[in-house]
Amino acid sequence: MRKCLLAIAFLLLLAVQSQACNPEPGPQHFPVITELSPPPRIVSGYFSVYNSLNGLPHNEIKSILLFAADDKNYVIVGTIGHGLMIFDDEIWHTASKDGLFNFPETTVTALVKINSTSFYAGTPAGIFKARYSGGRFTFEQVATGHHEVLNVNAISQHPDEPEKFLIACDRVAGTLIDTSFTAFSMPEHLDPSGFSAIIVSDLGSFAGCNGGLFEISGNGLLPPSGTVKEIGWVNSLVKAGDRLFIASSNGVTQLMEEDKLESVLPGAWSTCLAFSAMPQEALSGKDFKAFENTGGSREMLQEDDPFESLRQQHATLQRDYAEYTRRFADQPIADPGAVDQMYQRFFDFYAAMDAINSGLRGKEVKVPLLRGLWIGTQDAGLVLFATNGRRYHLAADNSKLPADHVTALACAEDGETWVGTSGGGLMRYHSRQIGGKGEVRNLLTCQPTRIRVLGDMLAIGTEDDGMHLYDIKSLSSYGHFTHSTIEGFHQKVTDFIFDQDGRLWVTGDKGVFVLSGKHWQQIKMVDDKNRKVDQTKTATNIIIDSQKRIFVAFADDDRVYNQVHFFDGNLLVRTDPAAVQRILEATGSAQLESIKTHALNGVYMRNFNFASAAASLAAFETGDSSRVTALLNTEHYLLVGLENGMQKMFDGESYKQLSKQGTGHIGAIANLFRLPGGVIVVQGSEGINEFDGQQYKLIVSPATGPGFKITDMCLDQLNPETYRISFSSSQGGGYSRYQESFWEKFYTTFPVISMAQADRIIFLASPEGVSYVIE
Repeated sequence: MRKCLLAIAFLLLLAVQSQACNPEPGPQHFPVITELSPPPRIVSGYFSVYNSLNGLPHNEIKSILLFAADDKNYVIVGTIGHGLMIFDDEIWHTASKDGLFNFPETTVTALVKINSTSFYAGTPAGIFKARYSGGRFTFEQVATGHHEVLNVNAISQHPDEPEKFLIACDRVAGTLIDTSFTAFSMPEHLDPSGFSAIIVSDLGSFAGCNGGLFEISGNGLLPPSGTVKEIGWVNSLVKAGDRLFIASSNGVTQLMEEDKLESVLPGAWSTCLAFSAMPQEALSGKDFKAFENTGGSREMLQEDDPFESLRQQHATLQRDYAEYTRRFADQPIADPGAVDQMYQRFFDFYAAMDAINSGLRGKEVKVPLLRGLWIGTQDAGLVLFATNGRRYHLAADNSKLPADHVTALACAEDGETWVGTSGGGLMRYHSRQIGGKGEVRNLLTCQPTRIRVLGDMLAIGTEDDGMHLYDIKSLSSYGHFTHSTIEGFHQKVTDFIFDQDGRLWVTGDKGVFVLSGKHWQQIKMVDDKNRKVDQTKTATNIIIDSQKRIFVAFADDDRVYNQVHFFDGNLLVRTDPAAVQRILEATGSAQLESIKTHALNGVYMRNFNFASAAASLAAFETGDSSRVTALLNTEHYLLVGLENGMQKMFDGESYKQLSKQGTGHIGAIANLFRLPGGVIVVQGSEGINEFDGQQYKLIVSPATGPGFKITDMCLDQLNPETYRISFSSSQGGGYSRYQESFWEKFYTTFPVISMAQADRIIFLASPEGVSYVIE
């Protein structure tokens, strides 16, 4: 036991940043981050996308209203050209005479609650009033005698006179009481159009349009004056105490007393705003942590949060752990007593958390969501000024946001937020559930090697029976591919991936096969003498990056450059000293093309030194030989994980072994993932760390007892900035998900050797087969 703990002591040292004098490349050798810090990641809660691919009737969203009635929480969604959609019990309803509601197929630009049984819907044809009764919505048009009530863009309820509503139309603004509409008068020399926002606030009443922010005075509109003229085309207004927040073509601005303006988000054309927590102080300064909950006296963290008692303990443990690593950073072996004490504290902490988890089976407990000011933009995605003092930016290329043009926002009291987009459907930010999982069910009896979700299919590789594909929706077999059905195909399948052209690549004991359409093809490789030959080694890993570059590892106890191959469009080739020597002997365009193909110049962060070719070839790889177990290609380097726990990178110049002082001791590297925000997650058999581009950070170990081993990892589909692991132990195994510094574990009676996720379906591979559990 003592020997084990002493070995584990090395694991604790990985939080220490590499020293600049270390001859081995570590974090200090990576490209310098231009920003002061990496972009913040939302690591609590889930993101669900609803679009035409998964049952949403229409993708063009214009307005959203969260409406509670009869102990039901409806989501009312206005579309462009297709009327309303209503979300009820995970089902989307559209208009029908005998269904939940009937409504014209028109654009719904505005939705506002009247009371617990009714709401208004603004459309180009006017205003419709909805009434809820007997589990059904009925609609009737109001103010039909007022021809100017057309092209309604915004509706707002007067806070002191709930029967009065302010209406913003394309050419006019005014008030609606029951069925009577009164238009505001405007100065004769002005002709504002496109009224798109209207509100009553502590600073007064305002209407926004293409001409800026107009003040409502009595029954008239006053044009903007002073600094207010600089706001631009106003698209949305929300109030927060004695301040007014304005989304416009020039960004987001807050208006305070005495017409003082302060920019919150400059330069980004902003379309909509919503608060899930109200700010008490300015959001544009360095510290904007002062928020209060929109729910009034209710606390930001719900009162019955079962983990509240552990949160302070966890923060203290993390601080003490950081101090521990600094204290023993320069010592080859940490003090045995200190190792015992530190690990006992971690074991005690997770034992307490596991005890809480075990009492939650069958219960739904919501972990608090991030709250604050949500901002939708015209083409830059979504921004959140959160209560923790951070600003988050979600875009289509770094999150689950389906489109960068955000058109609507709505927030619930518990922080749940719905986001509407133009053409991409909806995104929902909501709490995750702890506990309440279903039972483990068998899917396939086999000897699996690896499982992965590829699109709408589950791929299962086996030890001696090829590959199975299962349809995720029906959980039925889609196909079984073996050497008996496909000539020369693998018996043992090790990995698989789809490329951007829809081709399926499969690695195994027969090298690499690719399925294009209905045709399987085995990819040949180049040998040491540059001859095209059949593959004779087992291909163990395959990755494809955003530039369509394909890398394959043939794991062996050899130099890394002999194991890593890439697809040049025809064959699998290596970038090794022999290949570089052939490039040196080539001339003209053939040489230049080969330099580019092998990424030796102008591709990665460094270039091969052809001027000192002999010395460069002699140092083409540093460090020990070990089997390649994981690959990740980035714009700066190819990162390689090894069975001996080390990492190497090919930076265009050579394969360099990274310093353990940076990467730490986390066991054999099994997976390398890049999160949407840019952080690289490294999963070893004994631990996990995150690399932000310059520093490695140890993630608190999920280990709970003897024999614990991390066997696989997948990014969480419902929040890809977080992840899940599978594990085995002397008592069996299970899987765990990581959010908000906590590991939530689900135990099984069998060891789990690989895992995959499809929304709320978790697939688990054991030595005897593949099972699944629905969360």
